[in-house]
Amino acid sequence: MRTRAALTTLAVVLGMALSGAPPAVAGRPGDRPPETTRPTRPKPTVAPSPTVSPRPTASPTPTVRPTLSPSPTVRPTPTVSPTPTVRPTPTASPTGTPAPTTPAPMPTADRAAVVLPGLDGPGSTAYDVNSAGVVVGAAELASGYWHAVRWVDGRIEDLGTLGGLNSQAEAIDERGRIVGFAQAADGSAHAVAWVNGKIQDLGLTGGIFSVASDTAGDRVVGTYHVTDSFSGRRAFVRTGNTEITIDAPPGASAVAVNEAGTVAGTYGFKDWTDPPFVQQAFVWRDGVLRSLGTLGGPNSTANGINDLGQVVGTSWTAEGQFAAFFWDGSAMRRLATGSASPTAQAVNDSGLVIGTDGTGGRAMIWPTPTAGSQLLPLPDGAVDSVAINVNDAGLVVGQANYLAPRFHGRAVVWR
Repeated sequence: MRTRAALTTLAVVLGMALSGAPPAVAGRPGDRPPETTRPTRPKPTVAPSPTVSPRPTASPTPTVRPTLSPSPTVRPTPTVSPTPTVRPTPTASPTGTPAPTTPAPMPTADRAAVVLPGLDGPGSTAYDVNSAGVVVGAAELASGYWHAVRWVDGRIEDLGTLGGLNSQAEAIDERGRIVGFAQAADGSAHAVAWVNGKIQDLGLTGGIFSVASDTAGDRVVGTYHVTDSFSGRRAFVRTGNTEITIDAPPGASAVAVNEAGTVAGTYGFKDWTDPPFVQQAFVWRDGVLRSLGTLGGPNSTANGINDLGQVVGTSWTAEGQFAAFFWDGSAMRRLATGSASPTAQAVNDSGLVIGTDGTGGRAMIWPTPTAGSQLLPLPDGAVDSVAINVNDAGLVVGQANYLAPRFHGRAVVWR
């Protein structure tokens, strides 16, 4: 079920690092990370200090994705919509008049959407949930800055920072350890862990800022920047107090890890001014890097991995379409959906895949990798939503977006 909101997060962190401003409220959680869109820069993620979806993204973004920039802001809401999937030509009627070509609406899953409480600002986003049902993410303060938070039995707890303005919780493991990033007093974003409610600085790992994206077992994975560009990203794995940089091409991010220590990520991120844009999803374990390929197009991005080593993410097809994929350890296949540009964000050990419908901006699920997709219901008053993570019990977390009193996202659990 491990996933990443980290791509958005990195964008947020970078924005925060460069501007020092508070995280802009809510990029849409479903926004597609820059690396997966066409050379059109996505809108996402907040920019306050480095903050890092992320998926995404959403208010925070997908990005995903609140996409804090580093202030939480959700991962990604897929921005650019690739050419819609071509459907077979309907059989002509007896008179020769073509039958309607309007696709059937996507069914809605039998779920309830529960909106979680925030801090004293309007925005919040849920990025992960463990088997105990503890949810982590980020919430907006009245000041416009964002803090990492934890929800236990529906009650919110502010996890604080390293003395700076922003922080964001990206993931929680089965023991309750939380990882993410927090700003120090000088504004730099550091990868951090919260253990028993106390924050631990994991350092900058030799870069100018860093983000911890996921944790499982005794490992923490994430990304640091040696320069303030996408190509300056480096993926790291930390085991206890020992940290290594994954030997991958430049522009690498580690977004998820499972209990066996297999890391999922993407390499080849570049600035929009430096084409061509060719990113590849990868898995890494014990020093061996393996590219997952694509669905026929130039790019793919890994977003989540489960304990069986199955990976989900997004890829371009040979026809120029943006599609969600499921990789079973040997081959990548396209997930079936009525959406023209879906994202797949996470997968649990039962094979339940969650993601976002790129056409309608709605959180959705695939009950199995071979089943069709289903929309998740919107909370009352929400205009769109993004799904960011799922636990092995099937609880889905993410964000729903609202237009009043201003555009903002709120953390949601779908039960």
